[in-house]
Amino acid sequence: MVATIFFLASCSTPPVAFQNASHRQTYSLNVDDLKKLQFYISTDVVAQYQDATGTKSLLLTRLTPGVATDAGPNWIKVSFREGGVDVPFVADPNQYDARYWIATEVEGSKDFKRIYDLSDRFFLYKGIRYKVVSGADAVLFFDLAEWKRLVENRRVTEGRQVGDR
Repeated sequence: MVATIFFLASCSTPPVAFQNASHRQTYSLNVDDLKKLQFYISTDVVAQYQDATGTKSLLLTRLTPGVATDAGPNWIKVSFREGGVDVPFVADPNQYDARYWIATEVEGSKDFKRIYDLSDRFFLYKGIRYKVVSGADAVLFFDLAEWKRLVENRRVTEGRQVGDR
């Protein structure tokens, strides 16, 4: 029994930080590819706002699994609950192998900004500003073994010979 537990533990790989260049750009992963990967959040995230009925909270616990729902050149949106918030993560395009950090929409635009870089650290959801109480430094993790299977099974260009039509 103990041997079986050690064997199973050695087969699983812990999630690691998803990086823009080495994991996504080098392999030209598009949104359909990203939807095949299991993502996770690196740390607990708590965001709150007050209304007339009291405090409303958004909570994501460390290593909550999620799936990609949309992506752009340096951002990925991940859903951690069916029908829940699509949480944006953004990579710094000026950094070679940037990680994807939890982000928020920029008011009045379609851009995203890393929450940690905001002085008041908020998350904008459906026009409501949630104050991020903890987790502003969360990064996007992913299943490395699953990613390896995805990139290994991609079609490889076979090339052409002279006379091929």
